[in-house]
Amino acid sequence: MPRPSLAAKRKEEILDAFELCILEDSLETTSLEKLAEKADMKRSILRHYIGNRDDIIIALSERYLGYYDEQWKQTLSWLPDTNRIPVLIEILFGERNQEYIQKNIVGDALYAQAKHIPEVREHQLSSMQQSIEIMSDELAKAYPESSQTKVQLVARGILSHYLSGESLLPLGLNEEIEQLKQVSLLLLQTLDSDKA
Repeated sequence: MPRPSLAAKRKEEILDAFELCILEDSLETTSLEKLAEKADMKRSILRHYIGNRDDIIIALSERYLGYYDEQWKQTLSWLPDTNRIPVLIEILFGERNQEYIQKNIVGDALYAQAKHIPEVREHQLSSMQQSIEIMSDELAKAYPESSQTKVQLVARGILSHYLSGESLLPLGLNEEIEQLKQVSLLLLQTLDSDKA
């Protein structure tokens, strides 16, 4: 197996260090100096392998775009052949481990950068569109009698509750997350009413 290039290795080391800086402090207060110290590199090395601060944020956003894509692939692989929606809801609103919560914190920090960095905004929009498409496809298969418009609205509602729940994870507000799950199940009942 070929060895990964030094550039790819350095880039991953820089992004790993950037994630740690965000978790220890915040994205906003992570300077290139602080990041270089955490990565145990000179600031000029950061610039050489990735670029300026915005370039590093964009690179981390690209990493997270891949992470979100992999999450969906894994989630879909766990679903049974039949009665998929209840299992999907359980997965979306289930308990999370500390590593997941930390990824969520970093993802939220990146999301806040979408206002200022167009590439990050594009990554966020792409990820959201993928989520809506996947949820809509799953709902359309489970509720073929429902209109596409209604299915997409319910998909967006469930995903909104899911994202709200994700923002509550670092606070440990599990009861509130459970309530968001219950509201999502109520939304599904609007599709049940279309069944013949």
